[in-house]
Order: sequence, then C-alpha cells, then structure tokens
Amino acid sequence: MNTVRELRIRAGMQQKELALMAGVSRPTVSEWEHNKKDPSGDRLKRLSEIFGVDPGVILGYTPRKDSQGTHVPKTTESAIISECVDSMPPEDRQKALAIFRAAFTEIFEKTEQKMA
Repeated sequence: MNTVRELRIRAGMQQKELALMAGVSRPTVSEWEHNKKDPSGDRLKRLSEIFGVDPGVILGYTPRKDSQGTHVPKTTESAIISECVDSMPPEDRQKALAIFRAAFTEIFEKTEQKMA
C-alpha cells in the first residue's frame, strides 16, 4: 500500500480532507497515492506535519529505530534537506527528491544489511 494512502487511512481521513489540509486538490492527493508523482518540498513538509512523521517516511523510507525499537526522531539533517528543497524552484524539486530518495534507499539498505 502507498505510504500517503496508508497514513491517510490510519488518520481516518478522506482524500478531500487531506487535500484541504495540505493545500492541494483531491486529484493531487490521488496522484500521490497512485505513485504518479511525489509531494514537492513544501507539500512534503506539510504532510510530515499533518501525519507527525519524518518526510522520509512519506516517501516510503523505513524510519530508524534504536536498540529498544523506539523510532529515532527527525534529525537535523532531514530538517536541512527539507529547507533546501523548499527553497528550490519547482522544476528542480523533483530532481532533488529523486537524488535524496536514491541516497536514502542505499543508506537504509546498507544499515539493514549490517543489522541482519
């Protein structure tokens, strides 16, 4: 299941409600949920606030956990990345998000391999 859809359903929201809260149209929420496009930096930040999760979680990354299984809170690095993406022109946001997604995926895969 898509992460945006899963978070929305867990929160008991309809697409229309999430669209209103995120400041987008309902079809945009549908596009996010069907992986037709990713939320831009400012929308990604807003979704993070709405659902109370790290932006990486919305993009499908598994949150880090400490040795007791507790989720590690947002890092300073993720806040910096969010601010950088927010300040980019829209045409550059998708490129930046693709780069971040690839980097995070590689990092999480290496971390999971070490933990296994």
